Amino acid sequence: MTSASLFGLDELGRDPHLLAVQAVAAGGRVGPLYLVGGYLRDFLLGSFDVANDRRGRAKRIDLDLVIWGKPELFGRDLVTALEGSLIRLEPETVRAIVRSPIGVEDRSAGMIVQIDISRSKGETIEDDLALRDFTVNAMAVRLDTRHPTPDTLSLIDPAGGLNDLKEKRLRALAPSAFDRDPLRLIRAIRLAAELGFTIEETTRQWIVERASLLGTVAGERLRDELFRVLDTVPATPWIEHLDVLQLLKVLVPEVEALKSVPASMPHRLPLWEHSLQTLRSVELLLTNLEQLFPEDALWLRERLGLEIEAGVTEAAILKLLGFLHDIGKPETRSIQPDGRVRFLGHEQAGLPVLTRLCERLRLGRRATNLVTNIERYHLRPIHLSSLATVTASAQYRFFRELGDVAPVVLLHSWADLLATIGGEAEEFSRHQVFLREAFRFYRAEFMASQVKPIVRGDDLIRMFGVVPGPFLGYVLDRLREAQATGLFNSREDALAYVQEHLVSWQQSFEVRPS
Repeated sequence: MTSASLFGLDELGRDPHLLAVQAVAAGGRVGPLYLVGGYLRDFLLGSFDVANDRRGRAKRIDLDLVIWGKPELFGRDLVTALEGSLIRLEPETVRAIVRSPIGVEDRSAGMIVQIDISRSKGETIEDDLALRDFTVNAMAVRLDTRHPTPDTLSLIDPAGGLNDLKEKRLRALAPSAFDRDPLRLIRAIRLAAELGFTIEETTRQWIVERASLLGTVAGERLRDELFRVLDTVPATPWIEHLDVLQLLKVLVPEVEALKSVPASMPHRLPLWEHSLQTLRSVELLLTNLEQLFPEDALWLRERLGLEIEAGVTEAAILKLLGFLHDIGKPETRSIQPDGRVRFLGHEQAGLPVLTRLCERLRLGRRATNLVTNIERYHLRPIHLSSLATVTASAQYRFFRELGDVAPVVLLHSWADLLATIGGEAEEFSRHQVFLREAFRFYRAEFMASQVKPIVRGDDLIRMFGVVPGPFLGYVLDRLREAQATGLFNSREDALAYVQEHLVSWQQSFEVRPS
């Protein structure tokens, strides 16, 4: 045991969450009660704020408790006393979810406290700790009694986790830790990313040797760890770690083919290096939104930070597509008679790969649609901005076709083009001007046109005799575009516009390809 006063455990003894747990435990249905795992680790490290900064946003508070009594009985006592809910995770593990700060009357402003309660996996706490993943997680403090004095807690650290914390080193307890739970293979990357630690060399070797086991892990668990890696700032070095430690190719086998594609005009870099550079560019963009897009940074940052589903934000998906957006290029690479290298249709070729990844990670419909739509449309903004003149009608059609995904596709295009040609290129400067105008148009004109149409379908039926059906929808599309691009601003002008163009619209509709 280690003296608590050297590491501030006396302060841990005043933690309101633990005091509330101890008060419930005093009822006697728990036996020896130990705090283990990440909460203790982060307290010793003093890294609550650091970890949250690296993840990009604060998360819930997680407490891990080991007891010798019955977890469900103690869990029921906790949720009764602290007003929460209880979930059974395994036969010997339950989860109590309560509001923070627990034990305080006004809980409305607090975050969620998740308390996992497990029966010890051995006869002693040391036996239990020996079965954990990393040394920094294999420490414990006994809460139901104070040693050596009533005012001082003592640290139980049989594997040297405290020294690894000091050295900022992540070290697995044994290779069998990964055999027992292969999710720990990717968790090693996630913990190192969040804590800013170095993975010890022997642990790295164990991960490489067992990388294929990651394929046996449930998709939901993989998703949670991967998106926490993507949440870190910066995430790029840790995606490279996933690759070097042979884990990325288990998640996305097609990524290996990217490494064999050399640079070709206009790309400065070979394909895999370009993919990583695009991810770096996404992170540069997210860090500098206020400088790059001062008029739009507030709403963009708010949107990017919102969770699409549990643990998955638009910002994280933007990062994911940063290094996977060209996943369809290897199979579409061709050399033209003039020597040019082309990747015709690579956006479509990438869709089934990314769809399979979304299915593997058990992503929901909204997240999957965002992934596939960024892939489907990621070249459109670059093609549009390369035109000599970008008309209001062209902008309107872009936003109408892409819908709600358009702003994220525009942001991706900034990162993709920067990685492709560099920030000094005149084409990149023009593209940035195009993006600023596109965001202005989207907010000021396109969105307004979607909210209050000046002329409606029943107006066209009643006043112009348009028959309900496909042609009516075609005319409404033309009117929405005209309204968004400022061709009319009043009902009188809108009706005159219909009168002027109705015949030509009918002719265009009849000859359009089916």
